[in-house]
Amino acid sequence: MFKAIRELFTRESLLEQAMVDVDGMLEKVEAMVSAAVPVLRQSEGTEVQIDIEAMDAAVNRFEEDVRRKVFTHLSLMGGEKVYPGLVLISIIVDVERAGDYAKNILTLSQQHPAPLRIPALDEEVSQIEEAIVGRVIPEGRRIFIDNDEEGAKALIRDYRGLSKRCEAITHALAAGEHAGSVSPSTLVCMALYARFLKRILSHWLNLMTALANPFDRIGVKTDLGPR
Repeated sequence: MFKAIRELFTRESLLEQAMVDVDGMLEKVEAMVSAAVPVLRQSEGTEVQIDIEAMDAAVNRFEEDVRRKVFTHLSLMGGEKVYPGLVLISIIVDVERAGDYAKNILTLSQQHPAPLRIPALDEEVSQIEEAIVGRVIPEGRRIFIDNDEEGAKALIRDYRGLSKRCEAITHALAAGEHAGSVSPSTLVCMALYARFLKRILSHWLNLMTALANPFDRIGVKTDLGPR
């Protein structure tokens, strides 16, 4: 499905430009997440090596540019060109939202300037971080750019269950399982952090469903075989 869309893009300059913009969005959001997570979890301060606010603004501009280019293209071409344009407009929402959650993580680090740690959860949280930051985001970007349909299916199968691990952390903290071991502020911030990681994961895997599924099933991560 997406191969045919990509072939249409390469023949049409506006849509080709839009695809370049989407890659720019992916690159910036990957950098934002990779920079925000260590600040929250490892740093004693809130200084980050990149300007996340500027990057977030750039991602938003990319989103507007993609919408404008696709709309202009569809206005001129119409017909068979409608379908790929709709797909592209659908997926950029997920990329932009992942960037927003990266910014939320940085904001959380400002509210909790000490490294965010709960000893009983550290190993689990670190594993989730490594999966999302080290695997899902960079591999997902490569898969999308390479139009790797089978790779997209495999990434979804391998990591869709990670959401439940994020939920388990939030539920445990809400149930008071770690109350008394750390400050209330740390409990709240960790619960929010687990939620933010879950949403970044979900939005990035939604991007993969654009390669793995037809348009009406973009965002659906089931029926792709066992995990």
